[in-house]
Amino acid sequence: MVVTVSLGLMVKTGVSREIQEASGRISDEKNDAERPLSSYEQYLEHCAAKLYPNCGSNIFSAIFFGNETVTCDCCEKLVNDVGKRCHDDMTKFILQRPDYKTKKNQILCRSDSVWNDCLSLENPPLQPIAAPFSDNVSLESELFM
Repeated sequence: MVVTVSLGLMVKTGVSREIQEASGRISDEKNDAERPLSSYEQYLEHCAAKLYPNCGSNIFSAIFFGNETVTCDCCEKLVNDVGKRCHDDMTKFILQRPDYKTKKNQILCRSDSVWNDCLSLENPPLQPIAAPFSDNVSLESELFM
């Protein structure tokens, strides 16, 4: 069966169809009722909803097609609202689709790259603080005695 959840980046963004196809959800034409989402699918949908409305497709395209750069606002949402675990779980879930299996290594690499790039925007490397240092300080300073 297919799930209605995709990279979470797709829920409610028009890419949510990818989730349905990825999870193999099949609807009976006679009975168009869909099965309830599993708790894992609900978790992924919750992750995805944090990127709605604008960031889902931006991040999805960057990861799965490599044709976009993630915006600063979307990076902030990804790092601060979604988190690493949700990000990884959504990516792995969508990789279950046959369309993406052949490029699994590239996609996982881009996923890590997107995360690391976004993380570096949110947490820039610390710059060393230049402390004044006097040449006339001896090793036997009063502080060490």
